[in-house]
Amino acid sequence: MGLSNVRLVGALWLVSTLLIHALILWDTRDLVWKGYPDFTIYYTAGTMVRRGWGRQLYDEARQFEVQRGLAPQVTSRLGALPFNHPPFEAALFAPLSYLSYRTAYLLWFVANLGMLAALPILLRAQVPVMGTFSTPVWILASLAFLPIFLALLQGQDAILLLLLYVFAFVSVKSGRPVWAGVWLAGGLFKFHLVLPLLALLLLAIPQRKRILYGFVTVAAVLLAASTAIVGIEGMLSYPHYVLSLEATTAGGAIKPSDMPNLRGLLSLIAPSLQHFNWVLILLSAILFLMAAWIARSSASDAGGLVFSLLLFTTVLVSYHSLGYDLCILALPMVLLAGWLTSDKGTVKWARSAILVGWLFLLFSPLQLVLLLHHNHLGWLGLALLLCFAGLVRELASRNRQLATEGHSAK
Repeated sequence: MGLSNVRLVGALWLVSTLLIHALILWDTRDLVWKGYPDFTIYYTAGTMVRRGWGRQLYDEARQFEVQRGLAPQVTSRLGALPFNHPPFEAALFAPLSYLSYRTAYLLWFVANLGMLAALPILLRAQVPVMGTFSTPVWILASLAFLPIFLALLQGQDAILLLLLYVFAFVSVKSGRPVWAGVWLAGGLFKFHLVLPLLALLLLAIPQRKRILYGFVTVAAVLLAASTAIVGIEGMLSYPHYVLSLEATTAGGAIKPSDMPNLRGLLSLIAPSLQHFNWVLILLSAILFLMAAWIARSSASDAGGLVFSLLLFTTVLVSYHSLGYDLCILALPMVLLAGWLTSDKGTVKWARSAILVGWLFLLFSPLQLVLLLHHNHLGWLGLALLLCFAGLVRELASRNRQLATEGHSAK
């Protein structure tokens, strides 16, 4: 396919996908104004902290009382939409709670758009493909990526995590590992998506101690802030609270089949599997160790393929992730776009696997059908596995070539 045809297909994809997303936004506008989105969680937590109810932050009865007050028109909510993030994040939303719910939602929506606008500026020096199009085009392209659209619509915090991951990537690439640790620690409001990446980086790169210094410093500050909000007893009970929500599916709000990761995929393939969690742990450990070994063996990260592998692995092995959490894959999607257009790769089938997985992640209609009609977004884990397998094979081939060349030079 020629370059002109590729551009035409890309333009058609962009326009059609944005139109679909615009129609969804229009159809759900009344629900948004009434308080159905997930932003209710953060607004509730911020309100409770502002009112001095930090010790009751994880009291679902108190949460529900606040939510009924701010969103009385939400008749289908029979219990609290639970806030299950670490306490320090509630402080971030406390200032927004001084505003009305609608105003706060709109302000957070605009703030998320601002974060998306910052991404091409931050990445342009490190990712040449970012200079191919103007910033407005990249913003529109990001809005066509369903996880980002879902995060915007729901008022989620996943775009903030994406921004922090971009900062961490740029810091690693520019030789500032301490700052990489700082930015990663800032994302601990989604610790299930930060800790696997931190562990992979510590195993993979030489500057592991410096990353850890930055991470531990900020993590200690956030721990102190969280303790100040909910108290020592609240901090000790927090892990049990989170695990109990997972065990009870939070009243149906947490469905493993809707998780686009290894857990979601396995729950669809073998829902009645005996010792499910042990099998999941074993498979996750295999993927984790494969990625760590490949990354550690790579002499460089030309094209960002290693970092892409680490991010795909992070999502796959995360025990909890939902559709909007795939926002963080916008970074490897851009990195792979640059690689796919500039490098034929060393293994043909690996490139094909990456391309197919990449295309499926961009195909909103399929994801919407899986999400809205079947609650089976876990099948998207297959796309992640394709990208994972392709990256492992491609990087292994490159590492082997470099080793052969180095041996020949001796």
